[in-house]
Order: sequence, then C-alpha cells, then structure tokens
Amino acid sequence: MTLYVIVFIIALIRLPLYKDTPLKYLPIILFITLATEFVGQLLKIGHRDFIFLIYNIYYFLYFSFFFYVFMKVIDVVSFKKCIKIGLAIFWLVFLGDIVFSSILKESFIITYIVGAGILILCIILYYISILQSSLVLVVKNDLLFWISVGLFLFYIGYIPIKIIKTWFYKPDSFFEILLIIQFSLIILMYLFFLTGFLWMKKR
Repeated sequence: MTLYVIVFIIALIRLPLYKDTPLKYLPIILFITLATEFVGQLLKIGHRDFIFLIYNIYYFLYFSFFFYVFMKVIDVVSFKKCIKIGLAIFWLVFLGDIVFSSILKESFIITYIVGAGILILCIILYYISILQSSLVLVVKNDLLFWISVGLFLFYIGYIPIKIIKTWFYKPDSFFEILLIIQFSLIILMYLFFLTGFLWMKKR
C-alpha cells in the first residue's frame, strides 16, 4: 500500500510531462487501484459481496483503460484492429460474466484472465511497433515503455498464480510461496512504474 501511495503521488507530480498523451488518465487508474485495495482490505472480513462487486468493476475499468492507451499509441493499422477486436472480446466476456455469474457473489475470473491475456498481446504489439519506429532510440525516456514492462512481467507471472489460486487452492506452504511471488510481482511492477515516472521526458 505504501508503494501504491508513493507511485500515485509521483504520477501526480509528473503529470505535466504526459498530460497531452493517452496516459493522462493514469493517475485516476492508480488512485482507483489504491482505493480498491484499501476498501478490499477493510471489507475482507464479512461483506464479501461488496468485495466481489468492487473488484469486478475494477477489472473492467483497469483493462479497458490500458486497451485504450495502446490503441491510441500504436500507429500500425493492423495492430489497432487487433486491439479493437481484443477490446470487444473483453467486453463480451465481461457481459457474459454479468449474465451467467453473480457480480455480487463471484469473482469474474474469466474476465480477468481474458483481460490479462489481451493486455499481454497489446504490449507485444506495442514492442513490435517500437522496433519499427524511431521511438526505439529514446525508449528509455518514454513513460509507456516502463509501464508496459511492469505490466508485462506482472501478468506473465501472475496469470498462472491466479489460475492455481482460483481452482486448485489448498492451505499449505506451496500456496504461501505463491503469495510471496505475487507480492514480489506487484512490487516489481510498481518499481518499473516508478522508474518510468522518474526517467520520462516530455514528448
């Protein structure tokens, strides 16, 4: 939570450098993440219905935002179409979860996995587009590059953990190790975010 707060504050301070880019709404997403985690901790004991509702809505907003960012930043027309298709699929899966599951009583795990998978695809397309442009020469000063690295490493590592925790959970030492890995991935992701905010230059 401390790292969440630090990154959120730095994001606000550095906002003038990226306020004219699609990432200008990133502080809002970081704040929503912070608020979601904080409220989730408060409601962990009892009020489980509200936890599922909050996180399910959060998944929808979080992934939709990053799909929008990559769709705006990538110039390759075919890549944009792929992301639009991915966004449509994600929204359909979310709608399917609403229809066939309870948004109050169940975690939308399929929505989460599909969203994470599509986000990884978006990041790969972004990397390919960078290699095909002059941005590759100044990529270390590009905020989105560092954000995408953090997201990519987190979701590549966390998707298997999410699947195991959801369908194969057992209260043993193995799952305690998975929890440690999960926290490590979160810290790693936010450290990359922080690096991006500190190294970025106005484009």
